[in-house]
Amino acid sequence: MKYFAIFILCLCTICSGCSATTEQHFTSPAIGLGYIKNIAVLPLADFSKEKGITERSRELLITKLLAHKLYGVVESGELHHFLRNHIRTKEKALIDQTVAKQMAREFNIEAYMAGSIDEYTMVRNGNYSYPVIAMTLRMVDIKTGEVLWHASADDSGYSATGRLFGLNAEGTNAVLFRLIDRLLSTMNDIQ
Repeated sequence: MKYFAIFILCLCTICSGCSATTEQHFTSPAIGLGYIKNIAVLPLADFSKEKGITERSRELLITKLLAHKLYGVVESGELHHFLRNHIRTKEKALIDQTVAKQMAREFNIEAYMAGSIDEYTMVRNGNYSYPVIAMTLRMVDIKTGEVLWHASADDSGYSATGRLFGLNAEGTNAVLFRLIDRLLSTMNDIQ
């Protein structure tokens, strides 16, 4: 009985330390029509002000899109060159319908994906530190300007068992990969 009580106490301690994640999404029925074959992934806006996190997140997003064979993706260097020549502001993550249609002709795409890193912080709790990341992504139909899919979620590298037993927390890339997978999985509501 004594060991059972210790087991229950440990289980309660582990479960009470679990971090909650949030997720919201919208998927238009139009996304399931199958006419979107190729997309461009625009640079992500950075609301975290953490240098380099948006570029890393965008590359991991492209990797996941290609790995899941969801869409063909325009090569980042070519897209960067196009955006530099067509958008004069620093905010490359926001494009208007005219630029979007030029992009569609240039790269033979039907939609683009844009978004933001809404939060990126490293939380320290004693000797234990872990990343907390929030991301928003959206896909826009270039022909109509309609938002086909929009999703926001957050995640962290926190692990109650890891903290309890002195293990390292998950790194930023592992959290980003899991977060991107969660976001992209919400597209399956219609497809």
